[in-house]
Amino acid sequence: MPKVSVLMPVYNATQYLAEALESILLQTFQDWELILVDDGSTDDIMSMLSRYQDERIYYIKNDVNLGLIKTLNRGIDYCGGKYIARMDADDIAHPRRLQFQVDFMEQHPEYLMCGTDALVIDNDGNRTGKICNLTSNNLLQINLLFSPPFIHPSTIIRKEVLERNRYDEDYKHVEDYELWCRIAHQGKFANIGKFLLLYRWHDSNVSVLNSKTQDALKDTIIEQELARLDITPSTEELYWHKLTFNLYHLGNKLDINTDSFTEVSAWFLKLSEQNKIKSIYNQSDFIAFLWARWIVLCLSQKKYGKILTPSFRSFKPSILIKLFKLILFLRKKR
Repeated sequence: MPKVSVLMPVYNATQYLAEALESILLQTFQDWELILVDDGSTDDIMSMLSRYQDERIYYIKNDVNLGLIKTLNRGIDYCGGKYIARMDADDIAHPRRLQFQVDFMEQHPEYLMCGTDALVIDNDGNRTGKICNLTSNNLLQINLLFSPPFIHPSTIIRKEVLERNRYDEDYKHVEDYELWCRIAHQGKFANIGKFLLLYRWHDSNVSVLNSKTQDALKDTIIEQELARLDITPSTEELYWHKLTFNLYHLGNKLDINTDSFTEVSAWFLKLSEQNKIKSIYNQSDFIAFLWARWIVLCLSQKKYGKILTPSFRSFKPSILIKLFKLILFLRKKR
């Protein structure tokens, strides 16, 4: 059996599929199989696939359109590899993507999954941005309390983990975020801080078409994670919780009033105090993470005098060192 099963759902994607397939064929790591699951496409996918005679490519077609979640869960059953690498039909893998990820997972058996950074491209393949995520397990676990810190089609995961933890149909359009939160309670995660994926962003992306549904279900997931800290947020508290991740909308900066700083500081203090009691997250990492988000808020509003004054602050050297590293990471994201 191959070491890696690349799981690629496809629906009317022949415009980009050839580039995606060729990026897998050109991998330096060659011990793979490609499980391509066609979710009832109406375009001429077979004509395009007929150009590829590689016996490692397996084509499965749903009789009817089942949707992404059922298609992914069906595809898992066909995967024979030790690892399952996700890939979308409109993205492009770096030639060494699988090699880097397999090496990491082999060297760190306690890790259940790892993702990568990505360069964002448009319909024509032009670079338009980048996505950089945190790399360490402790910080990724904290990040999940606020927002998904992985790029779904960049991830590789142990097959037995996905066999035990299928995508949940109740979380359509955020099925990846819900899955990550669920399995985060079972083991460790990582991101490889290299741009190993070209991630195509266009008007037909799920995140673009279903943003309202996504936002509502993300709130549900966040509330479930906050429950681990014995916190049930009010509507206002949930707003403060998400604020530092929602400071920009469509490229426009939100203007935040002075009272909002007081509310965010109080909310972060509540989180910190509850975590100290429950010990869900490493406390010094947690305070450093909250402080880094606070700094993002201060810098966005040019309130530089507030950077050192949040109510949850701590000047322990271990926290300051972690905070400094997080600031360096945030600069990298720009």
